[in-house]
Amino acid sequence: MNIEFFDTNVFIGRPMNGVFKPVVTATELISEMHRQKISKSIVWHIFQYEGSPMEGNKMLANQISPYDALYGSWTVLPPQTGEIIRENFFEEMKKNKIAGINMFPEWHAFLLNKITMGDFLSELSERKIPLFLTKGRACISWESLYALMKDFPDIVCVLCDIGIWGVDRYTWPLLEKFPNMYIETSLLSLEEGGLEAAVNKFGADRFVFGTGFPLRYQKAAILQLLHADISEEAKRKIAYGNFERIMKETKL
Repeated sequence: MNIEFFDTNVFIGRPMNGVFKPVVTATELISEMHRQKISKSIVWHIFQYEGSPMEGNKMLANQISPYDALYGSWTVLPPQTGEIIRENFFEEMKKNKIAGINMFPEWHAFLLNKITMGDFLSELSERKIPLFLTKGRACISWESLYALMKDFPDIVCVLCDIGIWGVDRYTWPLLEKFPNMYIETSLLSLEEGGLEAAVNKFGADRFVFGTGFPLRYQKAAILQLLHADISEEAKRKIAYGNFERIMKETKL
């Protein structure tokens, strides 16, 4: 099957404690993408998580700027401490090819809610800028996520690294109630029949392709989707079309 892939879950940089081979630069990532025939990627830098989000955001922008196939995801902190958000933040996003926002509230020691970031989250909702929440890291509890979605029901939210074994009991109510909730597929596909059951329940439009690279192999995620028992049209939507549509709807 001739199919394009848009990877929504990949990072670059050298983690503090890694037992895998890191992809340190955007140049290395591009080489891996070409090898696996991945057309585009949304990428973030590990220093946004383990170091300074502000400096990590700058490092990411510099790394991806030469490559048309790479878009960034910037990390944001609460505005009260004056560390990240500025008046021209969204203009800077557009200038630097930043297609989304990621946050790690548990790791960065804040609560992601209406009190701390209400104005910013409201603007994300209005602009339809995707918010990436990576459940495989110190990010956000399910209880906090449910509260966030209750307060901001229109926000475009992409859940990454959601895990397996019964995770549908957490994710399916969110997919049912919130039309702009999306699930990234790299771990969903690991449970036998997990992707098929979710697509049959909610349709292919609510899922976006991701690899979790370099923590996981790109080829594994590709094969999981290609061999899933869903239609070719559904595979194409998940592999590429859905996030292309999300980006086209974003207002920067």
